[in-house]
Amino acid sequence: MANKHLVSAVTQLIARTFRTAIRLPLRLVAKLLAGVLLSGCINTPLPDYYVLTPESGNAGVSVRLTDLALGLGPVTIPETINRPNIVTPLDSNQLNVAEYHRWSEPLVDNISRVVITNVADRLGVSKVYAYPWLGNAIDYQVKIDVLQMNGTPTGSVYMQVRWQVLTGEKPRQLLETRISEYRQPVKGESYSAMVAAYSQVISTLSNEISKALAEVSLVTSVVDEKLLPQG
Repeated sequence: MANKHLVSAVTQLIARTFRTAIRLPLRLVAKLLAGVLLSGCINTPLPDYYVLTPESGNAGVSVRLTDLALGLGPVTIPETINRPNIVTPLDSNQLNVAEYHRWSEPLVDNISRVVITNVADRLGVSKVYAYPWLGNAIDYQVKIDVLQMNGTPTGSVYMQVRWQVLTGEKPRQLLETRISEYRQPVKGESYSAMVAAYSQVISTLSNEISKALAEVSLVTSVVDEKLLPQG
């Protein structure tokens, strides 16, 4: 709405300038028009940029899986939020696309990077590759599909995520699949506080993934030991 008023005011000012320009030298007219356009640019606010951040956590895992290699991805998100601008719901059928509040990088890449950092921290894993890992051998693959991701700066954030753990070798076998839901209150009334709440939700998701990976790895190790020939 502010932009519409600004455009209208600039348009009217330009019109008045042209009416006056008939009686003015061409050089002075050019200076007047440049001043009008410059004043409009100065008054236009610059966007703010936001980023999801990793958080240290405890997944209740007692083992350190330092030797494992993990592949994270692909990560998918709904197309309604797959854009630079932060999207929030107005009601059940309408969305608000914030003009001056934007993600600092593609949201899919940001989520992938945060989950990788969180899981590596919780499991002590150094070899965690983002999709596609292009020839790097992996022991397990984790796929993440964000089904819903919405929230407001003055309320709470909500995420519904389907995530799967698969074997690393092809043909991949599905070992675990879940649909998890998370809700986190926003501590404050700002976009920055809302993004921080999303980071906390992704931290909780990372805890669940780390715990599942530890359990799957333990089961696999026990099975492998039983299959080893007895001396």
